[in-house]
Amino acid sequence: MRQVVAAALVLAGLVVLPHPARASGAAKALEKPVKTLITAVRYGKDSLGIKQLAGEAQARFLLGEAYEKATEAQRAEFIRLFHQLFAGIAFPKIRQNFEHLETILYEPPEIEGDTAKMKSTLVILHPLKKQEIRVEYTLKKVGKRWKVFDVLVLGTGGDSMLTSIRNDQVQPILAEGGMDHLLKLMRERAAEIEKAKQG
Repeated sequence: MRQVVAAALVLAGLVVLPHPARASGAAKALEKPVKTLITAVRYGKDSLGIKQLAGEAQARFLLGEAYEKATEAQRAEFIRLFHQLFAGIAFPKIRQNFEHLETILYEPPEIEGDTAKMKSTLVILHPLKKQEIRVEYTLKKVGKRWKVFDVLVLGTGGDSMLTSIRNDQVQPILAEGGMDHLLKLMRERAAEIEKAKQG
């Protein structure tokens, strides 16, 4: 559940972007994938939203040593299934969060090589109270484009979204039955989500 909330926050946290006149060149370079992702998720264009995620970098992180041992076909299937599950589980929650989001306050990004980090404060107006959540986003440069990689909710003492998914789900399943077992379980879960959508 924490992963779904964190995923919702990363996307909800990117709804309001810095004013173009105030955005630095670095911030502008990070702005395009964010705008595209938010618009896509907001209007139910999940496949376009998924294209804004750093799939290969996410797979390398989640699979660890298993990534190098996996075949190209296994890697590609893992990325496809991971994104399909992410869209099926997290994106609907994200759309709900848009209802309560008031504004986002951004800090300038920090860029080191092909990795960028941006911190922001999300101001959420729930019916009973106002809530401020601090979030740090990690983006990866893929070719000439920046893509969303991970999110960390600051001040909770918890792991980042991808670290939680890796430690709580992916690695235990790999240890139990290897890559084929992981892909089998992912296929089954993806089929359940697809069936629920149609049913």
